[in-house]
Amino acid sequence: GNLGTGTTYDNSKWFFISRTDTEKYIGCITPASGGSTGAIAIWNAVTFAAATVTYGTGAQAYLTGARTDYDILTIQDKSIITNKTKVVAKIADPTFNANRQGTIKITGTSVDTTYNVSVAGQAISAYASPSNATYDTVLTELKSRIDGLSISGLTTTKLKDSIRLTRNASFTLTGSAGPFNNQMTVFQDQVATLDELPSESVHNHVVKIVNSGALTKSYYLKFVADNSTSGPGYWTEALAPDTSTGLDNSTMPHELVNTSVNNFTFQRVTYEARAVGDDETNSHPSFVGQKITQSFFHNNRLGFLSGDTVSMSQSAKFFDFYHTSAQVVTDSDPIDLSASTTKPVALHSVIPSTQGLVLFSANQQFLMGANDGILTPTKTVIRTIANYEMDTVIDPVDTGTTINFISKTPSYTRVFAMVTRGENENPQVADIGNVVNEWIPADMDTLISSAQNQFIAFSGQSTRYIYLFRQYVEGTDIKLQTWFNWEAPGNVQTIAADS
Repeated sequence: GNLGTGTTYDNSKWFFISRTDTEKYIGCITPASGGSTGAIAIWNAVTFAAATVTYGTGAQAYLTGARTDYDILTIQDKSIITNKTKVVAKIADPTFNANRQGTIKITGTSVDTTYNVSVAGQAISAYASPSNATYDTVLTELKSRIDGLSISGLTTTKLKDSIRLTRNASFTLTGSAGPFNNQMTVFQDQVATLDELPSESVHNHVVKIVNSGALTKSYYLKFVADNSTSGPGYWTEALAPDTSTGLDNSTMPHELVNTSVNNFTFQRVTYEARAVGDDETNSHPSFVGQKITQSFFHNNRLGFLSGDTVSMSQSAKFFDFYHTSAQVVTDSDPIDLSASTTKPVALHSVIPSTQGLVLFSANQQFLMGANDGILTPTKTVIRTIANYEMDTVIDPVDTGTTINFISKTPSYTRVFAMVTRGENENPQVADIGNVVNEWIPADMDTLISSAQNQFIAFSGQSTRYIYLFRQYVEGTDIKLQTWFNWEAPGNVQTIAADS
């Protein structure tokens, strides 16, 4: 099919999407130049019809890269597109003004008790008479006297066992009642124990539980009213009020969604917000403030490589990179690990294998896995398995039996095959290109594999040759290994293997 004329698609990042036997697409991201953004073009690989690509709000602004700046991962009907030059940002921390709220909780009534309260430096008191010592009468009198102080911007709400105070400026609040000071609890932004919380409150009332000296760290609870206003309801774990709600999705990998035949939408992803904890108990994934170099899918999790770290989403929740609780870690929580060694490491590629995830950097290779094969936040580890030099632009490929990667010299390309053998053994690595040592030129930019047909192939946008390596294996016996090349009618933009 004629994909246009001239130089429109030169230096593009190409990709291939195979949905079904009758629905396949070939597409590209054109390079951004001179302050503009790139664009996405897609054609139906069966009918050659041009597909329609729609851009969601602000999405095209993400396409600022050159050809080698993009990584594309296709899962079912969507492709995750990563711009490796983008630094991931968090949503800004909100400003939090301390001591703008308060709670007066009655914890007991007895005959002849005086309830003393001081709000913003002004003291009032209520008295429980012998004939009328109920929570309701005490709270009604306290609310009436506080309202009578006419403190600017102060709002009071009477509830079953407490009064909730809010103000548009900071204020002080103290109080005591009973001969042993045990018939009233007063607090503002935080409490020492759960016992101090009222049974009812106002919707979205957030309190810090300090937990000093306990095994668990401090955490936050908010009140959820049954009627979404105030009254009966329950307390649930919450996010610290001075803490960012999560990821700025304009800086994160975007998605290309195949909405119907020949129709695609490129849009920002709705990443799940951080709902509980703070930066200490539920920290941002380690790619915040860094560039993401590749995305991958493994063990029902979406993962991102960034610098020397691997971050994987919650299990079955591909766009959630935060913990569900700030108090306990569950097996389905996100995994965030560093492949740190004595040398600086920049991970650029990953291949899932039966033993775990094989991670690749320019001079080292790692295996990320767990003894039982199930990756969880507590059991997963990363170990160094090899120290080969490899090209960081061309991703390694999996042929089913081996992982192939390349290493370049100024004038030619070397090709290696790696077989991983579990986390306690070094992999076997063979230089499969040594029989054609200086035959494959250095200007290769694409490497693909076909496990079904046991071949790998190379191409480069500055040459018309495609180089192929084919082997025929029966059981563990290699019956045939051969190198050959094809000459195409023009320079090869991209290659893909399809069944």
